[in-house]
Amino acid sequence: MTGTDIRLLSWYLLNGGIDGADEECRRMKQLNFLSTLPQLDVLWLMETTGWEGQDDCRLADLHDATGLTPLGRVTSHVGDGYRALMFANGNRVQVETAGELERGAFHLGALRASVTIDGLPLLLLGARLSRSSGADRLREAHHLADYGQPSPPWPGNAILLMDTGTADDCDPEMTDREWEERVPRARQHHYRTVHPDGTLGGWDRGARRLLLNAGWRDPQSGLPQRTPSVGHWYANAAERLRLHADQAMVAGSGLHVTSYRTHDTPDLRRQSTHLPMSIDVRLAL
Repeated sequence: MTGTDIRLLSWYLLNGGIDGADEECRRMKQLNFLSTLPQLDVLWLMETTGWEGQDDCRLADLHDATGLTPLGRVTSHVGDGYRALMFANGNRVQVETAGELERGAFHLGALRASVTIDGLPLLLLGARLSRSSGADRLREAHHLADYGQPSPPWPGNAILLMDTGTADDCDPEMTDREWEERVPRARQHHYRTVHPDGTLGGWDRGARRLLLNAGWRDPQSGLPQRTPSVGHWYANAAERLRLHADQAMVAGSGLHVTSYRTHDTPDLRRQSTHLPMSIDVRLAL
């Protein structure tokens, strides 16, 4: 497939990379990592808490480090703060429209942007699904499923970047004993299917399956298996729950995924509870 190559990256920053008055330990190191990435065209940052202050100086810091400019910003369902931000390479990405998707429908927010890259139309979606409820994740996913097939007037080729809050299909099922050993009982409902009587099943993959059934495709197919994006941070039981919570999906006949990876280094493991996830795509008409 001939076309134009684009690179997108998604990263959950954990409190905007800010620890009280300290921004050197994590935020500045996060910026340094982003500055090293060649040809980064689209960046979806989640939990950009605190970035709305000081005349948006932190947005300016990111521009200075990467050359990327804000494409859109997302608040929570109650409209507070910068819960997520999308940035783009202004030399290649021309924005047609950009704004929050169904404000109030997502507890932590979602963004939709119609852009052209080297003259080729593309729909960008960024989301952070509910962290604690499979039922809420499924309800939120309905608003993303609409774009699994062409939905005029939006471009037919689309890329979705998201923190799903739960497992990818490549994360293996666990026995009840493994759940008890690896996840505190009071937090298992975050990740597992909850039956009507309150008992728990396996991984909650309802939102993911809805999206795939709607036409979205898993970029992992046919590519080397990437490493888990969470489970490296805490010293308690969460350390043993390694899963691919940060995911991408693609839709449309004009997209060919050439790389899909989790960036995993000892230094990155100290910068957030999540590791960065990137996807390289060849876009054609």
